[in-house]
Amino acid sequence: MKIIKYKAIGCIIWAWTLLLVSCKKEEKVIEKGIYNGPLSELHGINMAYTDSAKIMVRMSTETQLTLQNEDKVYPKEVRIFFFDKLGNNTTTLRGDSARFIRSKNLYHIMGRVLVNNQIKNETLQTDEMFWSPDTKKVYTDKPVDIKTPEQVLHGVGMDSNQDFTDYTLRRVTGVLSVKNLPQ
Repeated sequence: MKIIKYKAIGCIIWAWTLLLVSCKKEEKVIEKGIYNGPLSELHGINMAYTDSAKIMVRMSTETQLTLQNEDKVYPKEVRIFFFDKLGNNTTTLRGDSARFIRSKNLYHIMGRVLVNNQIKNETLQTDEMFWSPDTKKVYTDKPVDIKTPEQVLHGVGMDSNQDFTDYTLRRVTGVLSVKNLPQ
């Protein structure tokens, strides 16, 4: 009887050992990847640039993504409103999307870019525009179409002040009408 008890106890110990060995937890090592997505995502953006407590520029867009390098991406329509010293909206710039390049303090407006100067009743259309808040200039190297009350101008490349009241086309294409030629 004692031999049967020892065999029974031995079988139980052996069964527990086998059970413990076979139930060993398997650990999986998961490598963590580097996150390259945006640091933040904001919606309903309406920013203002002021000078001496007067709004000089206002920008509105639906979404702003802030990237790792502190650049900002505006994947939806962007509207930029320029104001004179009296607070009157003089010019509106819109694009399908934009990007703020932090290292250059430069806005890159892309897609169907339209500029409307209410003072001169002129509009500009292009595929890409850059705006520098530091120099208060806008420019592009792309083809542009400018509609004035008298004519339509075509060119490749354009430089202007930010309110689009004084611009220069780099390479004019098409026919220009000129008044008062110097003699």
